[in-house]
Amino acid sequence: MSYDMPRALYVTGESIATNHARVTGGPVTSFTVSPALPNGLSLDAQNGAITGTPTTLQRETSHVVTASGTGGSAQTPLRITVTGRGSWTAVPTVPAPRHYATLTRLTDGRQLLAGGFAAGGPTNAADIYNPAANTWNAAAPMLLARSDPMAVALGDGRVLVFGGEDPALNSLAQAELYDPVANTWTATGSLNQARVRPTAHTLPDGKVLVTGGYSRMGGPTSFLNTAEVYDPATGLWSLLPAPLSSARAQHAAQLLPGGSELLLVGGVNSLGFVSTAERYAVDGSGTTPIAYGGSGNVHLSVRLDDGSVLVMSDGSTTARRFDPATSSWTTSTMSATRSLPTMTLLTDGRVLLAGGSSLNTAEIYNPDHNTWTTAAPMPSVRRSAVAALLDDGRVLAVSGFENAGEVNATEVFAP
Repeated sequence: MSYDMPRALYVTGESIATNHARVTGGPVTSFTVSPALPNGLSLDAQNGAITGTPTTLQRETSHVVTASGTGGSAQTPLRITVTGRGSWTAVPTVPAPRHYATLTRLTDGRQLLAGGFAAGGPTNAADIYNPAANTWNAAAPMLLARSDPMAVALGDGRVLVFGGEDPALNSLAQAELYDPVANTWTATGSLNQARVRPTAHTLPDGKVLVTGGYSRMGGPTSFLNTAEVYDPATGLWSLLPAPLSSARAQHAAQLLPGGSELLLVGGVNSLGFVSTAERYAVDGSGTTPIAYGGSGNVHLSVRLDDGSVLVMSDGSTTARRFDPATSSWTTSTMSATRSLPTMTLLTDGRVLLAGGSSLNTAEIYNPDHNTWTTAAPMPSVRRSAVAALLDDGRVLAVSGFENAGEVNATEVFAP
């Protein structure tokens, strides 16, 4: 017994092509399936055909179909995944639209938008989106105006914001902390090196690891091969002893399972695009260069729920997925080249890639099939926006830039 499509990827709301059963060895009196097929799909008990229109999302699931007859029975597995296009809804927009901002989840589920580049240049504005009320409220302004800063939520509920560029487009080493209870910003220890476009990750011990980036102080741009760690208990930064194998900024990075290594991928430095990756020990004891094969000006990544890392960059439709167990890569093909899109891991394990370049299109990565499917387009063209996963599984996309200037729109994606 077999099926025309033993492994299928379907889309909610879209009728599937009939999946016919093929049986040899004698007449069949009935077909059954266990567990039940996804909602909207049905099994014809007489001929085993599967038809219908799926209505609910489903990660890849094995369904066993049994054909029974007077001479006995036969079984075959069907592996079915159901993805969706999703939908976008406009919500109230932030009072001061900007790009190159930060968007950080607070402990109560609200989202803090801080800094960025507005129509008048780098801004110190901070605003909070309340998903429950669907409203924006102004927060206390940051101590410094910053374009392209980094932001990390700390374990005690505060938000660390650091780096970026000031109104003169000089790189910043200063850092500050936002207390959402008091609605105040306070200065904390400065980075050892001013940094723009590094990566930042909270480590298992609550400290914050920052790697790479570039620095520009009224002269040539310096690309950094250093890493440093912020200790919330002391408010101080410490340079780690081991340098990166390559100076890199605008790279992608994700903590690997176990939290002892950081994967760094691609980016740019004074020699051009960085086409290597490395596994950096978060204690600063060393790094291991690994092959990559891709390149691009700006890289984005997410860590998937199986511990692998999905990476994309501008200038290419090829996405790469890193398996930390084997230090190997597999590839997939996106529908479009995208410069500065948003990349968000959804609660069901899929990945939403939205906008970028001069596009309002979006697509979804389906990890069980290592393939991309088209998502509903955004109402607004945007690049350099920020996006964050809300507690209810929707994705908030805020502002950004397009050729006419700042995007004065905020939208929510429902998967």
